[in-house]
Amino acid sequence: MGNQLTVMRLFCCLSFPLLYTSGKEKTMKIPKTPLEFDYDLWTTEDGKCMVRIKATNEVTEVTREIMRLLRAEEKQMRRLHPAAETDCDTATLSLDTGDPQQGPSSWLADPSDFTQDIAFDMLEASFFQQLTTIQRDVYQAVVKDGLRPYDYAKQKGISPSAVTQHIQAIRRKAKKFF
Repeated sequence: MGNQLTVMRLFCCLSFPLLYTSGKEKTMKIPKTPLEFDYDLWTTEDGKCMVRIKATNEVTEVTREIMRLLRAEEKQMRRLHPAAETDCDTATLSLDTGDPQQGPSSWLADPSDFTQDIAFDMLEASFFQQLTTIQRDVYQAVVKDGLRPYDYAKQKGISPSAVTQHIQAIRRKAKKFF
């Protein structure tokens, strides 16, 4: 009976390679990753982290840390570049495969808009001018640099309650200003 079962399993594996044998799939399917991503990532049943480079079809084992980094990059790419919004036939986001004659693609542009940061910095500078000298010092050390009020008081040799009063005065001015 044991030999017949082995022969039947062998026959099934050869005839129908995608069928399950003894409850486990013997062929490893590589999961789909976005077209823009240069790698296919998967983990084997025994816990090995595997990467296939799409351009060369080279498969290699990587550490868990590298796998985490590549997964994070893949997730970020999925969020930033949904498949429906691709603007060209080849959606590979790689400088090696880009067409230099076509000009810069939309994905090359910096997604950060610094106009709000610049506007806030200008507004903060005018607010900073309305503060007294000690309030400016407290604002810079405590609010901007993240120093604890108690540590600031200890550094300057003043009481912590005085620092708290200066912070409250800064907040009142900020409420009126902003």
